[in-house]
Amino acid sequence: NDWINVGLCYPQGTTFTVIADIHNRLAKQTRKTGVFMRTTQMDKVNHSQLARGYYYWEEDTGLLFLKVKAHNEREQFAFCSAKGCERVKITAVIPKGSPPSNCMAQAYPRHAEMPVVDVPMPRKIPNARLQSPEHFLEVILESYSTRFFHIKEDFAFTEVNGKKMYQPEDGVQLTVIDGHDGKLVENKSFRNSILQGIPAQIDNYVSGLRDGSIVLITSKGRLLTRGPWTKVLERLGADKSIKLKDKMAFVGFKGSFHPDWIRMEVHSERAKIHQVLPIPVVHKLKL
Repeated sequence: NDWINVGLCYPQGTTFTVIADIHNRLAKQTRKTGVFMRTTQMDKVNHSQLARGYYYWEEDTGLLFLKVKAHNEREQFAFCSAKGCERVKITAVIPKGSPPSNCMAQAYPRHAEMPVVDVPMPRKIPNARLQSPEHFLEVILESYSTRFFHIKEDFAFTEVNGKKMYQPEDGVQLTVIDGHDGKLVENKSFRNSILQGIPAQIDNYVSGLRDGSIVLITSKGRLLTRGPWTKVLERLGADKSIKLKDKMAFVGFKGSFHPDWIRMEVHSERAKIHQVLPIPVVHKLKL
């Protein structure tokens, strides 16, 4: 039920289209949830609902007013809810040749208001709670090619909390992280010749990993995109319908469940993932 009234400054003569949607970053899906209609009564802005909201455009001051309200509970330490990120999208058509808009002079004191709720500062967190094992792990994976005239070079790296590790040879590199405390366990590379000729090597390696392991995988060079070795990706949570390409970045997990943050990116030239993972990894029931 958190909400805020906002006033945005635009040049006179601007027209607007305002919609609300919810974006699931993991599934890469966006769903429209409502529209904002223009109203000639400013008080009506406060009567906005989920499916239909109102905005008030004050032409003489160049101020667009609307009420932004959250409708889903936010997950702890997350920016968005379990259902996705609630957004308000404003498309503004600004007249050609409009000068820069500056509403400050005309907005006050006309729209000066006192806060309707006196919200106290949050209580100080005791030192004992600051030592909680719960934290986040920032990971960056990138596989890409560079060209200089006719010369082509392939690169791949994995970065964990600022520590960057380049992949030394063509094939795939697995970076294993303990999902209980976020500590780096090891890096392991498998050349394409191994993936093609002895795929049991990578299969046995993953089988020997401890349950609860986060497994980050990058590819370098021309990846072997088919074969028995790809079953390893499915065991770590990859969607088997995805067709591999030369460049791959994959954030997977070995365990009895598959977290919703598992992600794979594939491309012929560049694949990149920049993600923040919760530590420790725990099984959460989907709403």
